[in-house]
Amino acid sequence: MRDIGARGVILAYLSMFEIGPGKKALRHDIEVWCCDNQHQYVKKDIQYDTYRQQIGNMIVESGAWKDAYVEGGLNDVFCPCSAGESYVVVYDPTCEICMNSTE
Repeated sequence: MRDIGARGVILAYLSMFEIGPGKKALRHDIEVWCCDNQHQYVKKDIQYDTYRQQIGNMIVESGAWKDAYVEGGLNDVFCPCSAGESYVVVYDPTCEICMNSTE
């Protein structure tokens, strides 16, 4: 078992459920699944709130994303249109929601 941290468990969720670019996932579903299945990926239990915070860190251009900048774009996972929503959209440079919100 590798200890990949909260970001890695969230990415495992997206992979497990084949949620790719432009696809939505409910934040609550991600958080619950990550807490329930984290033992497969991490050595120490990660708190539910940590997953919530990490999801925020992974929304491109959000304040949390800017504050938690990681070299190499490791947090560039969710579209800016995900900020403040109950769902997140996996980053897609052609996201119609994001493109329409800037016009």
